[in-house]
Amino acid sequence: MLYKVGSRGALRSLLSSSRAHRSHITTAATRTHSRTIRPTVSRSIPQRSFCSSPASFKGITPGSSDPAPPNPEPNYIGVKQVTEASYISEPEYRDRSEEYINALMAEIERTQEEQGSEVEAEYSAGVLNVVVPGIGTYVLNKQPPNKQIWLSSPISGPKRFDWVVQGDEMTEKEGTRDYVGGQWIYLRDGTNLTDILNAELNLELRAKIHE
Repeated sequence: MLYKVGSRGALRSLLSSSRAHRSHITTAATRTHSRTIRPTVSRSIPQRSFCSSPASFKGITPGSSDPAPPNPEPNYIGVKQVTEASYISEPEYRDRSEEYINALMAEIERTQEEQGSEVEAEYSAGVLNVVVPGIGTYVLNKQPPNKQIWLSSPISGPKRFDWVVQGDEMTEKEGTRDYVGGQWIYLRDGTNLTDILNAELNLELRAKIHE
């Protein structure tokens, strides 16, 4: 079959286009042949299920039950736990607080003489300092404005003791009951001043000093 070509330039252009097309096909085939097919590796990641339960805080969040309060120490005065001091006049307070300090000093002197105790006591201007070797200094002072006896202990810490009359009822009017005996009581937990001093100073103070 014969093609009629108008000029030599057109013939050259046709030959050049044919050569370029064959070169492109050869190059593509070579690249396809030289490409290495690698297997695809699929990796499965194990799934873990996580579950969490909310923390429970007893007595902290609203609606939760509060922990039971600790039992107060017994006051040994023959009455239920009191929350208020008994009535005591200023002259009577001076007498009862002085009576208590004197009884405490007498007991300390007894332990010095009979047991060879090294506990030292010094009383001046309503303040009693009791020095216990190896433990520290106890300070008891009278507080007439509050009608209290204050204690500073190196073991149990500071406490303020009020006058509580044995058999007093908080529903009665103050001052209507005659004095029938009393104790110095820490109203927050019902502890008795005499019990604390006997336990920490190894004393034997009588339970009923004010009789």
